[in-house]
Amino acid sequence: MKTLIIGTQNQAKVKQIAGALFELPITVEGLPYKICDVEENGLTPQENAKIKAKHYSKSLNRIVLSMDNALYLDGLSDEEQPKMNVRRILGRTDRPTDDELLKHYISVVDKLGGKINGRWEFAICIADNGKILKGTTIVSPRIFVSKPSNNIVNGYPLESIQIDPETEVYISEMSQEEQDKFWQKVIGKQLCEFVQSIL
Repeated sequence: MKTLIIGTQNQAKVKQIAGALFELPITVEGLPYKICDVEENGLTPQENAKIKAKHYSKSLNRIVLSMDNALYLDGLSDEEQPKMNVRRILGRTDRPTDDELLKHYISVVDKLGGKINGRWEFAICIADNGKILKGTTIVSPRIFVSKPSNNIVNGYPLESIQIDPETEVYISEMSQEEQDKFWQKVIGKQLCEFVQSIL
C-alpha cells in the first residue's frame, strides 16, 4: 500500500485529509519528524501550499502533499476577511492559543448575528523531491455560529463553531466515522481525483 506524506505535524489536519482520502488504497501520514520551519510568504494559499510542498518533499526526498487554507465569512469587508491569516488576530503579532483563537471568532460571528455562512478554500499541492507536480483549490461552504460546542479539537478549535450545512451538526461533535464521511462529502471527491491523478 502506498503512503502519502502530508506536509504537517498537526494531527488534526492529518486526520482530516486521511478521512477525505478514505476510499483510496493508501496510508496517510504526517511529517515523520520535525523539519526546519519554512517561511510561508506566499501572497495566496496556493503559493504557500507550493512553498511547503517543495520544501518538505525536498527535505524528505519523498512525494509530499501540502495544504494551506483561507477563510471567508459573509458580512465582513474584504479588509476584515481572515483569508490566509486565520491564525492571526488583528493587532497582535504573536500566534494565539487555540482558546484565544476560538474566543476571537466567537466574537466576530456574534457581532454578525450569531449564525453566518462562510467558506474555506483549501489550496492543495503535491511535490516530489522539490519539484511541483500539481496543484488545485477546493472550496467548501460552512455555517459558523457564536455558540460553541463543548468539544474542542486540539489544533482545529474553529471546528467547535462550525456546523455542517446539511445536518446542522457541529463538526467537533461528529464521531471519527461521521467526520470521515463529512470530509469525504465536502472535499473528498475532488481530493481523491487529484491524488489519484498523481499517484
